[in-house]
Amino acid sequence: MQASLFFLILSFLTYIILSIQGATDVNQDHVGGCQHPVYCTGSLLKTIQLNQVFNDSKTFVDMPMRYPVDYINQQFEVLMFNTSKTGGPNKAELLEFLNNNFYPAGYEVEPVTPVDWFPNPAFLDKIQDPELKRFATSVHGKWLDLTRVFNVSGLCDDCYSSIPVTHPFVIAGSRFREFYYWDTYWIIQGLLVSNMTATAKGMLTNFRDIITEYGFIPNGGRIYYLNRSQPPLYTLMVKSYVEATSDYQFLQETLPILDAEYQWFMKYRTTQINTCDGGSYTLNLYNVSTNTPRPESFYEDFTGASVFSSDDEQKFYYSSITSGAESGWDFCSRWFSQSDNTNLTTIQTIEVVPVDLNSILYYNEKTLSMFHNYFGNTTMSTFYQKAASERATAIQSVFWDENNLQWFDLNLETQTLNENFYISNLLPLFVDIEEEINMNDEEIDSIFKELSDVLLNFPGGIPSSLIDTNQQWDLPSAFPNLQYFVIELLMDTNTTVSTAIGRSLINRWVTTNYCGWNSTLETEGGMMFEKYNVYDVGTPGGGGEYVVQNGFGWTNGVVLHLLNKYSDIITLNSC
Repeated sequence: MQASLFFLILSFLTYIILSIQGATDVNQDHVGGCQHPVYCTGSLLKTIQLNQVFNDSKTFVDMPMRYPVDYINQQFEVLMFNTSKTGGPNKAELLEFLNNNFYPAGYEVEPVTPVDWFPNPAFLDKIQDPELKRFATSVHGKWLDLTRVFNVSGLCDDCYSSIPVTHPFVIAGSRFREFYYWDTYWIIQGLLVSNMTATAKGMLTNFRDIITEYGFIPNGGRIYYLNRSQPPLYTLMVKSYVEATSDYQFLQETLPILDAEYQWFMKYRTTQINTCDGGSYTLNLYNVSTNTPRPESFYEDFTGASVFSSDDEQKFYYSSITSGAESGWDFCSRWFSQSDNTNLTTIQTIEVVPVDLNSILYYNEKTLSMFHNYFGNTTMSTFYQKAASERATAIQSVFWDENNLQWFDLNLETQTLNENFYISNLLPLFVDIEEEINMNDEEIDSIFKELSDVLLNFPGGIPSSLIDTNQQWDLPSAFPNLQYFVIELLMDTNTTVSTAIGRSLINRWVTTNYCGWNSTLETEGGMMFEKYNVYDVGTPGGGGEYVVQNGFGWTNGVVLHLLNKYSDIITLNSC
Protein backbone atom coordinates (compact mmCIF):
# COMPACT_ATOMS: atom_id res chain seq x y z
CA MET A 1 0.00 0.00 0.00
CA GLN A 2 2.78 2.40 0.95
CA ALA A 3 4.65 1.57 -2.24
CA SER A 4 1.57 2.28 -4.34
CA LEU A 5 1.00 5.59 -2.58
CA PHE A 6 4.65 6.55 -3.11
CA PHE A 7 4.41 5.71 -6.81
CA LEU A 8 1.18 7.69 -7.14
CA ILE A 9 2.82 10.76 -5.63
CA LEU A 10 6.00 10.28 -7.70
CA SER A 11 4.06 9.97 -10.95
CA PHE A 12 1.93 13.01 -10.21
CA LEU A 13 5.00 15.11 -9.39
CA THR A 14 6.66 13.86 -12.57
CA TYR A 15 3.62 14.97 -14.56
CA ILE A 16 3.60 18.43 -12.99
CA ILE A 17 7.33 18.96 -13.49
CA LEU A 18 7.34 17.70 -17.07
CA SER A 19 4.27 19.70 -17.99
CA ILE A 20 6.06 22.86 -16.88
CA GLN A 21 9.48 22.11 -18.29
CA GLY A 22 8.53 19.97 -21.30
CA ALA A 23 11.35 17.50 -20.55
CA THR A 24 13.98 16.69 -17.99
CA ASP A 25 16.62 19.36 -17.34
CA VAL A 26 19.37 17.20 -18.74
CA ASN A 27 17.77 17.47 -22.16
CA GLN A 28 17.55 21.25 -22.47
CA ASP A 29 20.51 21.45 -24.86
CA HIS A 30 19.42 18.46 -26.94
CA VAL A 31 19.10 20.51 -30.11
CA GLY A 32 22.89 20.90 -30.18
CA GLY A 33 23.24 17.15 -30.50
CA CYS A 34 26.80 15.93 -30.71
CA GLN A 35 29.68 18.41 -30.56
CA HIS A 36 32.54 15.90 -30.50
CA PRO A 37 35.53 17.49 -32.34
CA VAL A 38 36.35 14.31 -34.25
CA TYR A 39 33.13 12.33 -34.73
CA CYS A 40 30.65 15.16 -35.20
CA THR A 41 32.40 18.41 -36.15
CA GLY A 42 35.76 19.75 -37.32
CA SER A 43 38.14 19.65 -40.24
CA LEU A 44 39.33 16.10 -39.57
CA LEU A 45 35.82 14.72 -40.06
CA LYS A 46 35.25 16.84 -43.14
CA THR A 47 38.60 15.91 -44.71
CA ILE A 48 38.21 12.17 -44.17
CA GLN A 49 34.62 12.05 -45.39
CA LEU A 50 34.95 14.31 -48.42
CA ASN A 51 37.96 12.31 -49.61
CA GLN A 52 35.83 9.16 -49.38
CA VAL A 53 38.57 7.18 -47.67
CA PHE A 54 35.97 4.45 -47.19
CA ASN A 55 33.12 3.46 -49.48
CA ASP A 56 30.73 3.80 -46.55
CA SER A 57 30.79 7.14 -44.73
CA LYS A 58 29.71 5.40 -41.53
CA THR A 59 32.99 3.47 -41.27
CA PHE A 60 35.13 6.36 -40.07
CA VAL A 61 32.79 7.64 -37.36
CA ASP A 62 32.59 4.10 -35.92
CA MET A 63 36.37 3.88 -35.44
CA PRO A 64 37.57 4.37 -31.81
CA MET A 65 40.63 6.55 -31.29
CA ARG A 66 43.87 5.05 -29.99
CA TYR A 67 44.84 8.33 -28.32
CA PRO A 68 43.07 11.32 -26.72
CA VAL A 69 41.32 13.91 -28.86
CA ASP A 70 43.98 16.61 -28.47
CA TYR A 71 46.77 14.29 -29.60
CA ILE A 72 44.72 13.06 -32.58
CA ASN A 73 44.02 16.62 -33.71
CA GLN A 74 47.70 17.57 -33.30
CA GLN A 75 48.73 14.64 -35.50
CA PHE A 76 46.14 15.66 -38.05
CA GLU A 77 47.48 19.23 -38.11
CA VAL A 78 50.98 17.85 -38.72
CA LEU A 79 49.63 15.77 -41.61
CA MET A 80 47.88 18.77 -43.12
CA PHE A 81 51.01 20.93 -42.80
CA ASN A 82 53.27 18.28 -44.33
CA THR A 83 50.97 17.85 -47.32
CA SER A 84 50.02 21.50 -47.77
CA LYS A 85 52.34 21.99 -50.76
CA THR A 86 50.61 19.17 -52.64
CA GLY A 87 47.10 20.42 -51.93
CA GLY A 88 46.52 18.33 -48.84
CA PRO A 89 46.67 14.61 -48.06
CA ASN A 90 45.59 12.06 -50.62
CA LYS A 91 43.45 9.04 -49.83
CA ALA A 92 46.44 6.75 -49.13
CA GLU A 93 47.97 9.27 -46.70
CA LEU A 94 44.68 9.67 -44.88
CA LEU A 95 44.27 5.92 -44.62
CA GLU A 96 47.76 5.60 -43.14
CA PHE A 97 46.89 8.34 -40.63
CA LEU A 98 43.74 6.47 -39.62
CA ASN A 99 45.51 3.14 -39.26
CA ASN A 100 48.09 4.75 -36.97
CA ASN A 101 45.63 6.64 -34.80
CA PHE A 102 42.35 4.71 -34.83
CA TYR A 103 41.13 1.18 -34.18
CA PRO A 104 38.97 -0.58 -36.79
CA ALA A 105 35.28 0.34 -36.99
CA GLY A 106 33.28 -1.44 -34.31
CA TYR A 107 36.34 -2.30 -32.22
CA GLU A 108 34.49 -1.52 -28.98
CA VAL A 109 31.42 -3.61 -29.89
CA GLU A 110 31.91 -7.26 -28.97
CA PRO A 111 29.83 -10.40 -29.63
CA VAL A 112 28.34 -12.01 -26.55
CA THR A 113 26.28 -15.16 -26.03
CA PRO A 114 22.88 -14.23 -24.58
CA VAL A 115 22.30 -15.95 -21.23
CA ASP A 116 18.71 -16.90 -22.09
CA TRP A 117 19.22 -18.43 -25.54
CA PHE A 118 18.36 -22.12 -25.79
CA PRO A 119 18.29 -24.20 -28.98
CA ASN A 120 14.67 -25.41 -28.80
CA PRO A 121 12.27 -22.75 -27.50
CA ALA A 122 8.67 -23.83 -27.00
CA PHE A 123 7.24 -22.04 -30.04
CA LEU A 124 9.01 -24.47 -32.38
CA ASP A 125 6.85 -27.32 -31.10
CA LYS A 126 3.67 -25.88 -32.57
CA ILE A 127 5.06 -25.46 -36.10
CA GLN A 128 3.91 -28.57 -37.94
CA ASP A 129 5.37 -27.92 -41.39
CA PRO A 130 8.91 -29.40 -41.22
CA GLU A 131 10.33 -26.86 -43.68
CA LEU A 132 8.90 -23.93 -41.73
CA LYS A 133 10.27 -25.45 -38.52
CA ARG A 134 13.72 -25.76 -40.10
CA PHE A 135 13.50 -22.13 -41.17
CA ALA A 136 12.28 -20.96 -37.76
CA THR A 137 15.06 -22.87 -35.99
CA SER A 138 17.68 -21.18 -38.15
CA VAL A 139 16.24 -17.70 -37.62
CA HIS A 140 16.06 -18.29 -33.86
CA GLY A 141 19.75 -19.16 -34.01
CA LYS A 142 20.61 -15.80 -35.53
CA TRP A 143 20.22 -14.10 -32.14
CA LEU A 144 23.58 -15.70 -31.36
CA ASP A 145 25.12 -13.84 -34.31
CA LEU A 146 23.58 -10.45 -33.53
CA THR A 147 23.88 -10.00 -29.76
CA ARG A 148 26.51 -7.51 -28.62
CA VAL A 149 27.96 -5.61 -25.67
CA PHE A 150 29.88 -2.36 -25.64
CA ASN A 151 33.35 -2.79 -24.15
CA VAL A 152 35.21 0.52 -23.85
CA SER A 153 37.70 -0.73 -21.26
CA GLY A 154 41.22 0.16 -22.34
CA LEU A 155 40.01 3.05 -24.44
CA CYS A 156 40.67 6.62 -23.35
CA ASP A 157 37.79 8.84 -22.28
CA ASP A 158 35.90 10.51 -25.12
CA CYS A 159 37.74 8.31 -27.61
CA TYR A 160 34.78 6.50 -29.17
CA SER A 161 31.46 7.33 -30.74
CA SER A 162 29.43 4.68 -28.92
CA ILE A 163 26.82 5.44 -26.29
CA PRO A 164 27.71 2.58 -23.92
CA VAL A 165 24.89 0.72 -22.17
CA THR A 166 24.96 -1.78 -19.35
CA HIS A 167 23.12 -4.75 -20.80
CA PRO A 168 23.63 -6.82 -23.98
CA PHE A 169 21.64 -5.75 -27.02
CA VAL A 170 20.76 -7.05 -30.46
CA ILE A 171 22.09 -5.14 -33.45
CA ALA A 172 20.42 -4.85 -36.83
CA GLY A 173 23.39 -6.44 -38.61
CA SER A 174 26.25 -5.77 -41.05
CA ARG A 175 27.16 -2.04 -41.07
CA PHE A 176 24.78 -1.39 -38.17
CA ARG A 177 27.05 -2.30 -35.25
CA GLU A 178 24.95 -0.68 -32.52
CA PHE A 179 21.36 -0.75 -31.32
CA TYR A 180 18.72 1.24 -33.19
CA TYR A 181 15.61 2.69 -31.66
CA TRP A 182 12.63 1.59 -33.71
CA ASP A 183 14.34 -1.59 -34.97
CA THR A 184 14.29 -2.73 -31.36
CA TYR A 185 10.49 -2.91 -31.31
CA TRP A 186 10.49 -5.79 -33.81
CA ILE A 187 13.60 -7.35 -32.32
CA ILE A 188 11.75 -7.44 -28.98
CA GLN A 189 8.78 -9.19 -30.65
CA GLY A 190 11.15 -11.89 -31.90
CA LEU A 191 13.04 -12.22 -28.62
CA LEU A 192 9.76 -12.76 -26.77
CA VAL A 193 8.83 -15.52 -29.24
CA SER A 194 12.25 -17.08 -28.57
CA ASN A 195 11.52 -16.84 -24.83
CA MET A 196 14.56 -14.57 -24.40
CA THR A 197 12.88 -12.35 -21.86
CA ALA A 198 16.08 -11.50 -19.98
CA THR A 199 17.68 -10.11 -23.15
CA ALA A 200 14.51 -8.19 -23.96
CA LYS A 201 14.35 -6.72 -20.46
CA GLY A 202 18.02 -5.76 -20.61
CA MET A 203 17.45 -3.84 -23.85
CA LEU A 204 14.43 -2.08 -22.37
CA THR A 205 16.50 -1.20 -19.30
CA ASN A 206 19.20 0.24 -21.56
CA PHE A 207 16.61 2.51 -23.14
CA ARG A 208 15.29 3.52 -19.74
CA ASP A 209 18.80 4.56 -18.72
CA ILE A 210 19.28 6.50 -21.95
CA ILE A 211 16.06 8.47 -21.47
CA THR A 212 17.15 9.21 -17.90
CA GLU A 213 20.42 10.64 -19.21
CA TYR A 214 19.32 12.39 -22.39
CA GLY A 215 15.56 12.85 -22.06
CA PHE A 216 14.89 10.83 -25.21
CA ILE A 217 16.10 7.77 -27.12
CA PRO A 218 18.43 8.71 -29.98
CA ASN A 219 18.22 7.20 -33.45
CA GLY A 220 20.88 4.64 -32.44
CA GLY A 221 23.69 3.91 -30.04
CA ARG A 222 26.18 6.50 -31.30
CA ILE A 223 26.83 10.04 -30.15
CA TYR A 224 26.44 11.32 -33.70
CA TYR A 225 22.74 10.39 -33.42
CA LEU A 226 22.16 12.69 -30.43
CA ASN A 227 20.28 15.34 -32.40
CA ARG A 228 17.47 13.03 -33.43
CA SER A 229 15.21 10.25 -32.20
CA GLN A 230 13.07 7.77 -34.15
CA PRO A 231 9.39 6.73 -34.11
CA PRO A 232 8.53 6.56 -30.36
CA LEU A 233 7.85 2.86 -29.91
CA TYR A 234 9.43 2.42 -26.47
CA THR A 235 6.09 2.51 -24.65
CA LEU A 236 4.78 -0.21 -26.97
CA MET A 237 7.92 -2.31 -26.42
CA VAL A 238 7.30 -2.16 -22.68
CA LYS A 239 3.66 -3.11 -23.30
CA SER A 240 4.69 -6.21 -25.28
CA TYR A 241 7.23 -7.21 -22.63
CA VAL A 242 4.80 -6.82 -19.73
CA GLU A 243 2.05 -8.73 -21.56
CA ALA A 244 4.50 -11.59 -22.13
CA THR A 245 6.02 -11.65 -18.62
CA SER A 246 3.58 -9.93 -16.20
CA ASP A 247 6.61 -8.04 -14.88
CA TYR A 248 4.63 -5.18 -13.36
CA GLN A 249 7.49 -4.16 -11.11
CA PHE A 250 9.50 -3.27 -14.20
CA LEU A 251 6.52 -1.34 -15.53
CA GLN A 252 6.15 0.55 -12.26
CA GLU A 253 9.84 1.50 -12.28
CA THR A 254 9.73 2.51 -15.94
CA LEU A 255 6.44 4.41 -16.15
CA PRO A 256 7.83 7.83 -15.11
CA ILE A 257 10.47 7.40 -17.82
CA LEU A 258 7.77 6.69 -20.40
CA ASP A 259 6.10 9.92 -19.31
CA ALA A 260 9.39 11.76 -19.82
CA GLU A 261 9.83 10.50 -23.39
CA TYR A 262 6.26 11.45 -24.24
CA GLN A 263 6.85 14.97 -22.95
CA TRP A 264 10.03 15.25 -25.02
CA PHE A 265 8.04 14.61 -28.19
CA MET A 266 5.34 17.02 -27.05
CA LYS A 267 7.87 19.78 -26.42
CA TYR A 268 10.30 19.40 -29.30
CA ARG A 269 8.31 17.76 -32.09
CA THR A 270 4.94 19.56 -32.34
CA THR A 271 3.13 21.94 -34.64
CA GLN A 272 -0.24 23.65 -34.48
CA ILE A 273 -2.75 22.88 -37.23
CA ASN A 274 -5.77 25.07 -37.91
CA THR A 275 -8.41 23.54 -40.16
CA CYS A 276 -10.93 25.25 -42.42
CA ASP A 277 -13.81 24.10 -40.19
CA GLY A 278 -12.40 26.10 -37.28
CA GLY A 279 -10.54 23.28 -35.56
CA SER A 280 -7.15 23.82 -33.92
CA TYR A 281 -4.98 20.81 -33.15
CA THR A 282 -1.54 20.05 -31.76
CA LEU A 283 0.10 17.33 -33.84
CA ASN A 284 3.61 15.95 -34.10
CA LEU A 285 6.22 15.91 -36.83
CA TYR A 286 9.88 15.07 -37.31
CA ASN A 287 11.80 18.29 -36.92
CA VAL A 288 15.57 18.27 -36.36
CA SER A 289 17.23 21.67 -36.67
CA THR A 290 20.79 21.47 -37.97
CA ASN A 291 23.09 23.28 -40.38
CA THR A 292 25.57 20.46 -40.87
CA PRO A 293 25.66 17.08 -42.66
CA ARG A 294 24.99 13.90 -40.73
CA PRO A 295 28.45 12.64 -39.66
CA GLU A 296 27.71 9.07 -40.76
CA SER A 297 26.56 10.31 -44.19
CA PHE A 298 28.73 13.41 -44.41
CA TYR A 299 29.79 13.03 -48.04
CA GLU A 300 26.27 12.27 -49.25
CA ASP A 301 24.69 15.20 -47.39
CA PHE A 302 27.44 17.69 -48.22
CA THR A 303 27.25 16.78 -51.91
CA GLY A 304 23.46 17.03 -51.91
CA ALA A 305 23.54 20.46 -50.25
CA SER A 306 26.02 21.80 -52.81
CA VAL A 307 23.19 22.54 -55.25
CA PHE A 308 21.92 25.26 -52.89
CA SER A 309 23.53 28.69 -52.87
CA SER A 310 22.28 30.20 -49.61
CA ASP A 311 22.95 29.20 -46.01
CA ASP A 312 19.21 29.12 -45.30
CA GLU A 313 18.57 26.71 -48.17
CA GLN A 314 21.39 24.44 -47.02
CA LYS A 315 20.14 24.47 -43.43
CA PHE A 316 16.63 23.57 -44.64
CA TYR A 317 18.13 20.68 -46.63
CA TYR A 318 20.31 19.42 -43.76
CA SER A 319 17.41 19.69 -41.31
CA SER A 320 15.05 17.85 -43.65
CA ILE A 321 17.60 15.13 -44.43
CA THR A 322 18.27 14.54 -40.73
CA SER A 323 14.56 14.66 -39.93
CA GLY A 324 14.00 12.07 -42.66
CA ALA A 325 16.50 9.87 -40.81
CA GLU A 326 14.58 10.52 -37.59
CA SER A 327 11.42 9.26 -39.27
CA GLY A 328 13.04 5.89 -39.97
CA TRP A 329 11.95 6.25 -43.61
CA ASP A 330 15.34 7.43 -44.86
CA PHE A 331 14.60 8.19 -47.59
CA CYS A 332 11.25 8.25 -49.32
CA SER A 333 9.17 10.36 -51.69
CA ARG A 334 6.87 11.04 -48.72
CA TRP A 335 9.30 13.74 -47.68
CA PHE A 336 9.90 15.27 -51.13
CA SER A 337 8.13 18.21 -52.72
CA GLN A 338 4.85 17.02 -54.22
CA SER A 339 5.71 18.92 -57.40
CA ASP A 340 8.98 16.98 -57.78
CA ASN A 341 8.66 13.83 -55.70
CA THR A 342 11.46 11.80 -57.28
CA ASN A 343 14.31 14.19 -56.46
CA LEU A 344 16.04 13.96 -53.07
CA THR A 345 17.13 17.60 -53.24
CA THR A 346 13.48 18.63 -52.87
CA ILE A 347 13.26 16.94 -49.47
CA GLN A 348 11.16 18.92 -46.99
CA THR A 349 10.54 16.54 -44.09
CA ILE A 350 10.21 19.41 -41.61
CA GLU A 351 7.20 20.64 -43.59
CA VAL A 352 5.37 17.29 -43.40
CA VAL A 353 2.98 16.25 -40.61
CA PRO A 354 3.06 12.42 -40.78
CA VAL A 355 0.09 10.13 -40.26
CA ASP A 356 2.16 7.30 -38.78
CA LEU A 357 3.96 9.36 -36.12
CA ASN A 358 0.67 10.73 -34.85
CA SER A 359 -0.90 7.28 -34.93
CA ILE A 360 1.95 5.88 -32.83
CA LEU A 361 1.61 8.72 -30.33
CA TYR A 362 -2.14 8.08 -30.15
CA TYR A 363 -1.38 4.46 -29.28
CA ASN A 364 1.18 5.65 -26.70
CA GLU A 365 -1.42 7.91 -25.11
CA LYS A 366 -3.94 5.08 -24.84
CA THR A 367 -1.29 2.74 -23.46
CA LEU A 368 0.04 5.25 -20.92
CA SER A 369 -3.51 5.89 -19.76
CA MET A 370 -3.95 2.15 -19.22
CA PHE A 371 -0.62 1.86 -17.39
CA HIS A 372 -1.42 4.70 -14.99
CA ASN A 373 -4.90 3.35 -14.40
CA TYR A 374 -3.42 -0.01 -13.42
CA PHE A 375 -1.47 1.67 -10.61
CA GLY A 376 -4.45 3.72 -9.50
CA ASN A 377 -3.18 7.06 -10.80
CA THR A 378 -6.46 8.42 -12.14
CA THR A 379 -5.10 11.93 -12.72
CA MET A 380 -2.45 10.76 -15.16
CA SER A 381 -4.75 8.15 -16.70
CA THR A 382 -7.38 10.81 -17.40
CA PHE A 383 -4.73 13.17 -18.79
CA TYR A 384 -3.59 10.61 -21.36
CA GLN A 385 -7.09 9.44 -22.22
CA LYS A 386 -8.08 13.04 -22.97
CA ALA A 387 -4.93 13.51 -25.07
CA ALA A 388 -5.72 10.33 -27.03
CA SER A 389 -9.30 11.39 -27.68
CA GLU A 390 -8.20 14.82 -28.88
CA ARG A 391 -5.57 13.28 -31.14
CA ALA A 392 -8.06 10.85 -32.67
CA THR A 393 -10.29 13.79 -33.55
CA ALA A 394 -7.28 15.59 -35.03
CA ILE A 395 -6.18 12.56 -37.07
CA GLN A 396 -9.64 12.25 -38.57
CA SER A 397 -10.06 15.98 -39.15
CA VAL A 398 -6.61 16.67 -40.60
CA PHE A 399 -5.52 13.47 -42.38
CA TRP A 400 -8.65 11.60 -43.48
CA ASP A 401 -9.62 11.86 -47.16
CA GLU A 402 -13.15 10.62 -47.78
CA ASN A 403 -12.72 10.46 -51.54
CA ASN A 404 -9.59 8.27 -51.47
CA LEU A 405 -10.51 6.39 -48.27
CA GLN A 406 -7.06 6.87 -46.74
CA TRP A 407 -5.30 9.01 -44.17
CA PHE A 408 -2.68 11.17 -45.90
CA ASP A 409 0.30 13.18 -44.64
CA LEU A 410 -0.25 16.95 -44.50
CA ASN A 411 2.21 19.30 -46.16
CA LEU A 412 2.51 22.50 -44.12
CA GLU A 413 3.94 24.57 -46.95
CA THR A 414 1.11 23.87 -49.39
CA GLN A 415 -1.57 23.03 -46.79
CA THR A 416 -2.50 20.02 -48.91
CA LEU A 417 -2.58 16.27 -48.37
CA ASN A 418 -0.11 14.00 -50.14
CA GLU A 419 -2.53 11.75 -52.04
CA ASN A 420 0.02 9.08 -52.99
CA PHE A 421 -0.13 5.62 -51.46
CA TYR A 422 2.24 4.87 -48.59
CA ILE A 423 1.84 2.06 -46.08
CA SER A 424 1.88 4.76 -43.41
CA ASN A 425 -1.56 5.84 -44.69
CA LEU A 426 -3.01 2.77 -42.94
CA LEU A 427 -1.37 3.21 -39.53
CA PRO A 428 -4.52 4.64 -37.89
CA LEU A 429 -6.06 1.18 -38.29
CA PHE A 430 -3.06 -0.48 -36.62
CA VAL A 431 -3.67 1.63 -33.51
CA ASP A 432 -7.43 0.89 -33.60
CA ILE A 433 -8.55 4.44 -34.22
CA GLU A 434 -11.81 3.02 -35.58
CA GLU A 435 -12.89 2.38 -31.99
CA GLU A 436 -12.54 6.08 -31.13
CA ILE A 437 -14.24 7.42 -34.27
CA ASN A 438 -16.95 4.72 -34.47
CA MET A 439 -15.93 3.39 -37.89
CA ASN A 440 -17.79 0.13 -38.59
CA ASP A 441 -16.53 -3.03 -40.33
CA GLU A 442 -18.18 -2.13 -43.63
CA GLU A 443 -16.42 1.23 -43.71
CA ILE A 444 -13.10 -0.39 -42.86
CA ASP A 445 -13.54 -3.04 -45.54
CA SER A 446 -14.19 -0.31 -48.09
CA ILE A 447 -10.65 0.95 -47.40
CA PHE A 448 -9.17 -2.48 -48.05
CA LYS A 449 -11.25 -2.96 -51.20
CA GLU A 450 -10.11 0.41 -52.52
CA LEU A 451 -6.48 -0.67 -51.98
CA SER A 452 -6.88 -4.31 -53.01
CA ASP A 453 -4.51 -4.00 -55.98
CA VAL A 454 -1.54 -2.78 -53.93
CA LEU A 455 -2.37 -5.10 -51.03
CA LEU A 456 -2.67 -8.25 -53.15
CA ASN A 457 -0.83 -7.95 -56.46
CA PHE A 458 2.84 -7.94 -55.48
CA PRO A 459 4.33 -11.44 -54.92
CA GLY A 460 7.06 -10.19 -52.57
CA GLY A 461 4.95 -8.17 -50.13
CA ILE A 462 3.55 -4.64 -50.11
CA PRO A 463 5.84 -1.84 -51.32
CA SER A 464 6.35 1.11 -49.01
CA SER A 465 5.16 3.36 -51.84
CA LEU A 466 4.22 3.14 -55.51
CA ILE A 467 6.79 5.69 -56.66
CA ASP A 468 10.18 4.58 -57.97
CA THR A 469 12.81 7.12 -56.86
CA ASN A 470 15.86 4.89 -56.27
CA GLN A 471 15.33 5.58 -52.56
CA GLN A 472 15.11 2.50 -50.37
CA TRP A 473 11.72 3.35 -48.82
CA ASP A 474 10.07 3.61 -52.23
CA LEU A 475 9.16 1.08 -54.91
CA PRO A 476 10.26 -1.72 -55.29
CA SER A 477 11.31 -2.26 -51.65
CA ALA A 478 9.16 -3.92 -49.00
CA PHE A 479 10.25 -3.61 -45.38
CA PRO A 480 9.50 -6.18 -42.64
CA ASN A 481 8.32 -3.64 -40.07
CA LEU A 482 5.75 -2.18 -42.44
CA GLN A 483 4.46 -5.65 -43.42
CA TYR A 484 4.02 -6.29 -39.69
CA PHE A 485 1.84 -3.20 -39.31
CA VAL A 486 -0.37 -4.16 -42.24
CA ILE A 487 -0.67 -7.84 -41.31
CA GLU A 488 -1.64 -7.05 -37.73
CA LEU A 489 -4.21 -4.40 -38.66
CA LEU A 490 -5.73 -6.73 -41.28
CA MET A 491 -5.94 -9.74 -38.98
CA ASP A 492 -7.16 -7.72 -35.99
CA THR A 493 -9.95 -6.19 -38.07
CA ASN A 494 -11.13 -9.77 -38.57
CA THR A 495 -13.65 -9.28 -41.37
CA THR A 496 -13.98 -11.61 -44.34
CA VAL A 497 -12.20 -9.12 -46.60
CA SER A 498 -9.41 -8.18 -44.18
CA THR A 499 -8.69 -11.77 -43.17
CA ALA A 500 -8.41 -12.94 -46.79
CA ILE A 501 -5.96 -10.15 -47.61
CA GLY A 502 -4.09 -10.71 -44.35
CA ARG A 503 -3.63 -14.43 -44.99
CA SER A 504 -2.37 -13.75 -48.48
CA LEU A 505 0.16 -11.22 -47.19
CA ILE A 506 1.35 -13.54 -44.41
CA ASN A 507 2.02 -16.32 -46.93
CA ARG A 508 3.73 -13.98 -49.39
CA TRP A 509 5.93 -12.39 -46.75
CA VAL A 510 7.01 -15.60 -45.05
CA THR A 511 7.66 -17.10 -48.49
CA THR A 512 9.94 -14.27 -49.65
CA ASN A 513 11.88 -14.45 -46.38
CA TYR A 514 12.14 -18.24 -46.65
CA CYS A 515 13.20 -18.15 -50.32
CA GLY A 516 15.95 -15.59 -49.67
CA TRP A 517 17.17 -17.65 -46.73
CA ASN A 518 17.01 -21.01 -48.50
CA SER A 519 18.73 -19.82 -51.69
CA THR A 520 21.71 -18.58 -49.67
CA LEU A 521 21.81 -21.36 -47.09
CA GLU A 522 24.77 -23.25 -48.51
CA THR A 523 26.85 -20.22 -49.51
CA GLU A 524 26.04 -17.67 -46.78
CA GLY A 525 24.35 -19.63 -43.99
CA GLY A 526 20.89 -18.37 -44.93
CA MET A 527 20.60 -14.61 -45.40
CA MET A 528 17.85 -12.49 -43.87
CA PHE A 529 17.70 -9.22 -45.73
CA GLU A 530 16.90 -5.78 -44.36
CA LYS A 531 14.30 -5.36 -47.12
CA TYR A 532 12.95 -7.35 -50.07
CA ASN A 533 11.97 -6.73 -53.69
CA VAL A 534 8.19 -6.87 -54.19
CA TYR A 535 8.52 -8.07 -57.79
CA ASP A 536 11.05 -10.88 -57.29
CA VAL A 537 10.41 -13.32 -54.45
CA GLY A 538 13.40 -13.91 -52.18
CA THR A 539 15.60 -11.15 -53.56
CA PRO A 540 16.69 -8.10 -51.58
CA GLY A 541 15.33 -4.61 -52.09
CA GLY A 542 17.63 -1.78 -53.08
CA GLY A 543 18.16 1.92 -53.44
CA GLY A 544 19.35 4.42 -50.88
CA GLU A 545 22.73 5.29 -49.43
CA TYR A 546 24.17 1.83 -48.84
CA VAL A 547 23.98 -1.71 -50.19
CA VAL A 548 21.34 -4.03 -48.78
CA GLN A 549 22.29 -5.43 -45.39
CA ASN A 550 22.14 -8.97 -44.05
CA GLY A 551 21.33 -9.95 -40.50
CA PHE A 552 18.77 -8.67 -39.93
CA GLY A 553 17.28 -7.75 -36.59
CA TRP A 554 13.79 -6.63 -37.51
CA THR A 555 13.47 -9.14 -40.35
CA ASN A 556 14.14 -11.97 -37.90
CA GLY A 557 11.78 -10.53 -35.31
CA VAL A 558 8.88 -10.16 -37.72
CA VAL A 559 9.19 -13.60 -39.28
CA LEU A 560 9.46 -15.28 -35.85
CA HIS A 561 6.36 -13.36 -34.75
CA LEU A 562 4.47 -14.58 -37.81
CA LEU A 563 5.68 -18.18 -37.53
CA ASN A 564 4.63 -18.23 -33.89
CA LYS A 565 1.25 -16.54 -34.25
CA TYR A 566 0.07 -17.84 -37.62
CA SER A 567 1.93 -21.12 -38.24
CA ASP A 568 -1.32 -23.06 -38.56
CA ILE A 569 -2.45 -20.98 -41.55
CA ILE A 570 0.88 -20.42 -43.34
CA THR A 571 1.44 -22.14 -46.67
CA LEU A 572 4.69 -21.49 -48.49
CA ASN A 573 4.32 -20.32 -52.07
CA SER A 574 6.85 -21.36 -54.69
CA CYS A 575 10.16 -19.58 -54.92
